Amino acid sequence: MDRINQARRHALDVLERDYGIFGGMVYLLDVIPLVEMLWADGQCQDAERLLIRKYLREHIAWLAEQAGGLEVVSEAQIDTFTARFIDRRPPEGLLASLRELACEVAFPANGTKDERKQKTLDYCLDIAAAAVAVYPYGPHERVEESEKAVLRDLFRALA
Repeated sequence: MDRINQARRHALDVLERDYGIFGGMVYLLDVIPLVEMLWADGQCQDAERLLIRKYLREHIAWLAEQAGGLEVVSEAQIDTFTARFIDRRPPEGLLASLRELACEVAFPANGTKDERKQKTLDYCLDIAAAAVAVYPYGPHERVEESEKAVLRDLFRALA
C-alpha cells in the first residue's frame, strides 16, 4: 500500500475510533470545512445554515450520481451529522481536527478534482459573507477576524 493510501486508511481508522464517523457518514466530510466556517464566529446564523443545507443537497445528489443512482448516505446519517455539527456548536478544536482528517479522506492531494475544492472554498466564502454580527460594519469588517483566520487555514489545507 502506498503512502497516500496508508494515510487515508489511518485517517478513516481515527474517524471511526475517535469520532464515531464511519460508513456513509465519511462522505459528509466534504462538509466539515463549511461547518468550521459556520462556527468560526461562534454563532450559527440562518443565512449560513441555508447555505450549508444547499451544499449538502448538492453534495448528496453528486454522490448518488457518482454511485450510479445508489444511496450513499442515508437520511438518518445526514440527520445525525446535522444534529451533531450544525444544530449545536461542536466542542472547541473538534472541527479543526476533523478538517485535517477530512483533507486526508475527502480531499486527498492526489485525487481530488480542483473544481470540488474550489466549490468548497466558494461556499466557505459565501458563508463568511452571509451574515455579520454587528451593523453597521467598517470597510474591512464584513468578514470577522475569526472567520478570516479560518478561511486562511482552509485555503492552505485545500491548496
